[in-house]
Amino acid sequence: MATKVLSISLGSEIVKVCEVKLAGKRKVQVFNAIDLIVPEGLCEDGVILDAESLAEAIKQGLKGEGFSAKKIVFTINSKRIANKEAIIPFCKENRIKDIVQINASEYFPITNLDSYTFNHSIIEIVQNEGVKNYRLSVTATPNELIEQYYELAKAMGMSVEAIDYSGNSILQLLKFQTAGEGVDAVFQVGAENTVVNIMNGSTMVMQRSVPYGRLSLVDAIKSSANVSDEEADEMLMQDDIGDLAAKYGDVADAVRTMLSSIGRILEFYRARNAENPVERAFVIGDISSIAGLPDLINNEMDYEVQVVERLRGVEIKNHKVLSDEIVANYLANIGAVIAPLRIAIDEARQRGEKVKSDKLPWWILIFAAVISIAMCGGILFVYYTNKQENESLKAQIEALGDVENLQAEYDRAQADLQTMQNWYDTTKGGNETLARFVDDLEKVQPSAVAITKLTSSAGEVTIQGNSYGKPATAEFVIQLKRLPYIQNVKVDYINESIKDYSADDSFQLTLTLLYQDPKQSDSDDSEAAETVAEESSLPENSDEITEIPVSEEPENSETDVNEEGNVAEGSVEIDETSEEGGERAVEGGVE
Repeated sequence: MATKVLSISLGSEIVKVCEVKLAGKRKVQVFNAIDLIVPEGLCEDGVILDAESLAEAIKQGLKGEGFSAKKIVFTINSKRIANKEAIIPFCKENRIKDIVQINASEYFPITNLDSYTFNHSIIEIVQNEGVKNYRLSVTATPNELIEQYYELAKAMGMSVEAIDYSGNSILQLLKFQTAGEGVDAVFQVGAENTVVNIMNGSTMVMQRSVPYGRLSLVDAIKSSANVSDEEADEMLMQDDIGDLAAKYGDVADAVRTMLSSIGRILEFYRARNAENPVERAFVIGDISSIAGLPDLINNEMDYEVQVVERLRGVEIKNHKVLSDEIVANYLANIGAVIAPLRIAIDEARQRGEKVKSDKLPWWILIFAAVISIAMCGGILFVYYTNKQENESLKAQIEALGDVENLQAEYDRAQADLQTMQNWYDTTKGGNETLARFVDDLEKVQPSAVAITKLTSSAGEVTIQGNSYGKPATAEFVIQLKRLPYIQNVKVDYINESIKDYSADDSFQLTLTLLYQDPKQSDSDDSEAAETVAEESSLPENSDEITEIPVSEEPENSETDVNEEGNVAEGSVEIDETSEEGGERAVEGGVE
């Protein structure tokens, strides 16, 4: 809005008018401002009851006050405008309006959506588990209310530049005031209400309105002191509000109600946002006309409340009439020109703006008639063509009606097959390989090893046996490890016993059998076992090999064979035969 406009906020008793201009993205120029007292019954809760009379009262109030703008920006403060926060997926900004319109019934309990206009403003972009979303402020404004404001502008002889919601207007101006880090509570004291704003930097976290403002204190003084409105207003400006509350019970009740309402909002925020507590508090708005209010709020709050005496981003162009204290009373009016929601409907705009029409030449009318007839003919042709195609497609669909039943039966059969497969999979286990393992033992078991006991539980096999020396046990371990369906071969113990200069050892080893499909692995495993037996058999005269006893190791001592099949240190290992046909013993395991 590069030109001057009248920013108007309607109250039940007072109409605030401010002449402003947006100069850049973060600067608003204020040229003039005035409060107009209007007769009762013209406006109530933002609803215009008599547009003609209200327009006349505003025009008379502005006459001779130096206002020159011809366009109006309205900022509406009304309970009839519903406001709600919403989270939607991140998308292009020009798609947000369509998403809001589609989901309007979820945001607001409204039966007749066509009677409302929905607008939004982006509060912030949030991320949840790496997913970006928009946090929006969505408003639902009755179309009837919008039409009233266009009618008011028409009655004043002006045009509507934009219509904004007062909550959004205040938010836009507060972004200029609290752009730093941390959470701030900003109490905006107005004539008819007090707005509590919780800001995290320049982001609005919460905004709540308390229906108690300056006029509620004036009414309490008027009824308690039995004075006129003017006298009550003068007392509120001159006498400390704390002293008046101590003197008059009605004033004390009004003050207590206002402060307790603010306290409940802060308590609600604290309960839901314990990780981000309020760090600072500010009072802004109609403060100068309520003597002692900042001190009274300070006494009731847990932290010091600061008074905002000058608005950031606001430039006063007429210091002869305006001051920082006066301008602070027009927050919504000033913020309405920064980034308004631009609430509007086509019907309201058509009613509110003057439309000029001139008589068209006759030849244009004839040309338009010819074009219209041609278009109607084309539309009828397309209609009948599409109708025939539609009937043909319907016939094809009916002919393929059995396909759905076949698909359903196929899906059920697939589901039954999957269920049976799952049941069958639960029966698979290592013990199913036990029979194959027993057969393969005949092929891979060295002749120097005798099995005395074999047990199996859920594929976990324990073998106990005797061997003529540790090399035979080690060779047995090596051959077992080469079977493809065996893993985790482990020697639990070897008890060595030397009798008549010959080794007679007892051992125990454990292993795990892996499940293999019997249909696919019978022949493969048998061939693998034969190959293992051929490639890994002991030397030709292994039955004649004897061990040389180790003097340091007592009889029946336990000796481990590691997973590679080597006997642990202290055992006897047979190396290849020397040229003389003898054997030599080495330490470190079986080679």
